[in-house]
Amino acid sequence: MSSISLLLLCMTLSQIAAAVETVDQGANCSPKTCGNLTIADPFGFVPEQAADTKCGRLGFEVHCNNSIPYLGYYRRNYRFRILDIFYDNSSLLVADIHKLADFSASDSKGCHVLTANTSSKVGLPFSISPVNLNLIFYNCTKIPEADRGLVETKCSSSLFVRVAVGGHFNDSSSYTQYSVDGCSTTLVPVLGTFGKVNARNYEQLISDGFLLTWQLPSDGRRNIKLILIGSLSAAAGVFFTCLLWIIYRRKQKLNLFILQKHVQNKSNTEEILRRYQSLTPKRYSYSDLKKATRCFKEKLGEGGYGTVFKGSLPDGRMVAVKLLKGSKGNGEEFLNEVTSIGRTSHVNIASLLGFCLQGSKRALVYEYMANGSLEKYIYSESLKSELGWEQLRKIAIGIARGLEYLHQGCSTRIIHFDIKPHNILLDENFCPKIADFGLAKLCHLKDSALSMADARGTIGFIAPEVFYRGFGVVSTKSDVYSYGMMILQMVRGRTNAKENTENSSEAYFTNWIYDCLVKDLQSHEVTCDLEETAKQMAVVGLWCIQMAPGNRPSMSTVTKMLEKNIGELEIPPKPFLSCPSLQSHFSS
Repeated sequence: MSSISLLLLCMTLSQIAAAVETVDQGANCSPKTCGNLTIADPFGFVPEQAADTKCGRLGFEVHCNNSIPYLGYYRRNYRFRILDIFYDNSSLLVADIHKLADFSASDSKGCHVLTANTSSKVGLPFSISPVNLNLIFYNCTKIPEADRGLVETKCSSSLFVRVAVGGHFNDSSSYTQYSVDGCSTTLVPVLGTFGKVNARNYEQLISDGFLLTWQLPSDGRRNIKLILIGSLSAAAGVFFTCLLWIIYRRKQKLNLFILQKHVQNKSNTEEILRRYQSLTPKRYSYSDLKKATRCFKEKLGEGGYGTVFKGSLPDGRMVAVKLLKGSKGNGEEFLNEVTSIGRTSHVNIASLLGFCLQGSKRALVYEYMANGSLEKYIYSESLKSELGWEQLRKIAIGIARGLEYLHQGCSTRIIHFDIKPHNILLDENFCPKIADFGLAKLCHLKDSALSMADARGTIGFIAPEVFYRGFGVVSTKSDVYSYGMMILQMVRGRTNAKENTENSSEAYFTNWIYDCLVKDLQSHEVTCDLEETAKQMAVVGLWCIQMAPGNRPSMSTVTKMLEKNIGELEIPPKPFLSCPSLQSHFSS
């Protein structure tokens, strides 16, 4: 190839690079702050007195006025105030504060009445999250019926403006479900996540804001970039042979990089295992495990991360071999179990006897638990009668002691993140053992909070702060929440609660059990067919599932509560009952 051809090729490629850089310069701006909020991609910071910005993506402008951030895609006087931005799950907390101004404003006709639904101010790329509740304002021509449960507002009583709290927001639902004769309705979404939502606090609910989510659109900058690249590449067609040669060379390098990366990942895994060699159990070959399980003949169960088979070691010990499925994150769950359980030694923690790491094959060898998992003794009609209330209480205490050991008794604190009946194994004496550490995280004892990049756990048992940081920080109290839900499941499985409640969801069961406990303990009479031990376990469970992590007891306190008499326990506040909806939303 001549030097002139090379020069022309370089000039063409330089033009492409320059054009792309010009288009991208607005998308790569450094983060800014407005008040105590960080404004970063995809949002673009618009300083005071400025009308626009070259930063951020289309529709994501944030105007900073008097150190207060506002979402800038709507008209200036009606923009949402931004309270917080959650970049990890593409959501932000905003407040429609102008609705409050409408109540304060007055003219010759008196108080301004809300007429525009907040949803009319929301457009792409944003949408209102279904975790929000509907705050419904009624502008009535007459006093509404007294039994509708509507609350008066600050507007003049002659206007008959009332307010109530409805169900969760759904942009596809009809507003007619909230209609009241003689009244027009206006809907304002509110998050209402802390405690029981009361319509009388409508001003505070609006001030606390609601949750918006976003999806990144294919913005104009990217389209322009593609046009520029296509046009300028066409001009370089005379050098097609040269480009093919370059692509061929780059593909060779890429294949080499992938191979090196694979070798490096395997080396990293081996290096971590060598680093924790003093803590890791015996290493088996894949052929050893095939012999021990007779070619994986007897299946004991199956979970999210693998299948468990029964086996026997050469020394005669019975074992459970968990053969892991395709490992994510370069075998993160495998390393979690080997390095975390390798640190433990406690009667209520399942013993890891060995592991296998051979090529793509990964397996864990546990001590065999003759009675299987706690799950079948809770939900199986034929087996749940085998465990009496006192035995269930002892199992609950054993699990609590195991968690207390993980949180405080090890040199490094271990947070399990997947406490549920399926992961509690029972030996021949029904002594509980905590198992399955695939989602566990290690942290120093001095650290009270843990940084999380993703939500982890099982729906129905995940603590709210794990998937939404607005509830608090992730810590050992996240395991306490999961433990509480499990204890309530143990109570539910042994009572006739399901038949006594019209709705069998967790929220309705929690509501039912709470009301029964309050009535029983105040009147000292049994009205819900619950034995004393069942009430004691229910009280502990309700304390553990308090929405705010700081209101939950530590596992050492839980152990003491389970060893007390029911009369010595204080009834907890009623838990917030919308958490199952929140969990479903953030797990999707």
